[in-house]
Amino acid sequence: MLSALSLALAAQDPVTEPDGSRTLIAEAFVPAPPERLWDAVTTAEGWKTWAVPAAWIAPSDPDLMETAYDPAARPGAATNIQQRFVARLPRRMLVFRTVKTPAGFPHAEAFMRVTHFLELEAQPGGTRVRLSSTGYPAGAEGDALLGFFGKGNRATLDKLVIRFALEPLAFLAGHCWQGTLPTGEANKHCFTKGPDGITDRHEVIRAGKGVYGGETLYAWDAATASIRFTYSSGGKKIGEGSVRPIDAGLDFGSTEYGTGDKKVRVATRWLRIGGNAYDAVDSAPAAPRFDHTVRYTRID
Repeated sequence: MLSALSLALAAQDPVTEPDGSRTLIAEAFVPAPPERLWDAVTTAEGWKTWAVPAAWIAPSDPDLMETAYDPAARPGAATNIQQRFVARLPRRMLVFRTVKTPAGFPHAEAFMRVTHFLELEAQPGGTRVRLSSTGYPAGAEGDALLGFFGKGNRATLDKLVIRFALEPLAFLAGHCWQGTLPTGEANKHCFTKGPDGITDRHEVIRAGKGVYGGETLYAWDAATASIRFTYSSGGKKIGEGSVRPIDAGLDFGSTEYGTGDKKVRVATRWLRIGGNAYDAVDSAPAAPRFDHTVRYTRID
C-alpha cells in the first residue's frame, strides 16, 4: 500500500491549504481498541494480517517498513514499497512518508513528499481512526494522485475494518468443516476470506453426491456496527440476520429462513469445541425437524 490506510466510514473532499497544496482526510470506526490497531499498523506481522502478504522491518532500521503485494517477493524487489515512520505517539498517532514506490509508479516524486498523520482515538466499542495526508501538490499531478488515493485509501482501510470486525469468524476462514445431519446426510461448509467479507459455501451430500447447497456472506455493517449475514440458495435469498460473538462461540439470534409461505424461524448458536470442531445448535420450536445439534469437524 502506498498511502496509509483507507478509512472506510467517511471521506472528505480535499482541503486546499494557503500554499496551494492539498490535504486528504478520511475517517473510520474500527471495532477494536487502539493498542490492537497500533500493532496492526506499526509491525510487519500486523500488516500481514490485513494489508499485504509480505512485509519486513529490519532490526537495523526499525522505522522503515517494506511491503509487497506479491507473496513470493523478497526485500529489495523493484515492485516493493517502503514507508518511513517519522514520528510516533504510541497508540495515539503515527506519522510517516512513502520513501520508495514500485518502479514506474506515476508521480512518485510528488507522492513521496506527502506526509501522513494517522490518529487513533479510543471510543466506546472501538477506535475512531483519522488519516490526514498533507502535501499533495496543486495542479494536474496532484489531481491525479488525489484521484487515485481518494479511492484507494478507502478500499485499503476497508480491509483493516474487516480484519477486526470479522475477527470472531477468523477461526473458520480458510478451512472446510463437515458434520452429519439427523437424516444421515453430510453437510460440508467451506469458508473463504474475500475483499468484502467471509463467504461460507455449503453442500449437503447424500450417497456421495451433492443434493443441495447454498452460500452465506458475512460482512461488517458500519451503520449498525454489527456482522450481518445473507444466506442464498439457487439464486434466491433464503435468510438474513446478524451474528455476534459470545464467550463460547457465535450467536446468530433468531432468524427466519425460506421463501413465500415456506418460512421457518430458527435460533442458532455455534459453540466451539477445542480448535478443530464446533457444535451448531439450532432451536426451532415451531418446526421440530430443524431442532437439533450437529457437530462440525475441520476436515482440511
